[in-house]
Amino acid sequence: MSDNCGCGTTDPADEEAAGSPRPAKGDELANDARQNPFADGVDRRRLLQASGTVGATAALAGCSGGGSGGDGGDAVPTMFVFNNGDRTLSVIDAESDEVVTSSFLGTTASFPANQYSTGSDAAHDVLWLNVSGGVRAVDQQTLEELAYVETGFGPNYPNLTPDGEHLLIASGGTTGLSPEGDTNHAIFRVDANRESDTFGEVTAEIETGYVGPCDMTLGPNGDYAFVVDVADEAIRVLSVDPFETVTRVDAGEPVNDGNVLPFMCTASFDGELLLVENGEGTLGGEPEVPREGSESVWDISDPENPEEIAKITRDDGLPGAPITSEVAPDNSAAYLFIPGEGVGVIDLVANEYATTLDVGGSSIGGAWGPNREKLYVPVQDANQVAVIDHANREVTTTVDVGEAPTGAAAGTVRPESDAVSSLQASLASLGITFGDMEASWCMDDHCYCG
Repeated sequence: MSDNCGCGTTDPADEEAAGSPRPAKGDELANDARQNPFADGVDRRRLLQASGTVGATAALAGCSGGGSGGDGGDAVPTMFVFNNGDRTLSVIDAESDEVVTSSFLGTTASFPANQYSTGSDAAHDVLWLNVSGGVRAVDQQTLEELAYVETGFGPNYPNLTPDGEHLLIASGGTTGLSPEGDTNHAIFRVDANRESDTFGEVTAEIETGYVGPCDMTLGPNGDYAFVVDVADEAIRVLSVDPFETVTRVDAGEPVNDGNVLPFMCTASFDGELLLVENGEGTLGGEPEVPREGSESVWDISDPENPEEIAKITRDDGLPGAPITSEVAPDNSAAYLFIPGEGVGVIDLVANEYATTLDVGGSSIGGAWGPNREKLYVPVQDANQVAVIDHANREVTTTVDVGEAPTGAAAGTVRPESDAVSSLQASLASLGITFGDMEASWCMDDHCYCG
């Protein structure tokens, strides 16, 4: 991982060139290797769709100041999809799998906090977005910013504790790091309780040295968290309170002449298993040993003593390098997001590669719906979300969303209707900008900006 999904500030003379990225915050931490989804213009379908929406929304805004969409905070199963290409948010009804509203955020997220406080019984009402330089907290109902946590690093990987009291952030890790460096990376604990006087403030910090903390996941009781140190070949186990490193375990043996490079991880909902994505090659933007990828399965039933129990490689049928994964609630399967290939499925009973699901394009992540029955997969180059029914392990429908959807998170608090924001979202889908276009963080060759 190295490229930034947002747009950095460009030379004014270059902005007139076709496909040049739009200005953004966090440009000093951004990478220039970003794709512009509007470089070749706007496709006819999106133009017609947006034009109709603009007209209808403008009429509503002019007559009443309101628009169609949210239910004013009613507890309803909802999916939030972050469209990196136009900095909009698509809000999907998780029962009908239809978009109920689209809003302009001006920011985005590639890996929002989406593990806990996202279920159907959760009352949590904050979206935590990874942006270049830190993490932003956004109110799910009003879509207004509540807090900004500055980390000083481009890549940030946040997740909430199950009780919603703490947000943990692994910062600085990416497979694009130089093999050696002197940057002191860090892992942060943040007060995530909205009723607290210190909401949004860092309450503890672990300085790790140059190890590349890359991704953050937690066990179901919230006592332990797991971080992969990509530059130091290790799985790190943290105690949440007190906030400290409990142990670090070697990532194992590489499959080639490079290194294992563990860079993303996902704990199962019951805390029994940990899925780890490995780069399998060497660090850097132009690695000496090309990264081919693998998937490791770890037993974390004893969280202070993780043990690798299986590794799935190209020789086992893995069609490409997975970026991240989601574990089924019943631990029967793991879903791997493999750009350019689809969604891979590992049978976790046999620990064997089972199949690859065609989602219609390329994806680097996904999120379980509030009822944990369906997996929502943003497909970056198809401008849609593929919905996977876990019971049948198949794609049941696709939902058209905004430009270059990348991150997703579930919730039960739906945004209020806002005709102005909906109008801006429609215009943004045509490539029309509004203010700064804040950066998020993505993977090599999978970064999109408007």
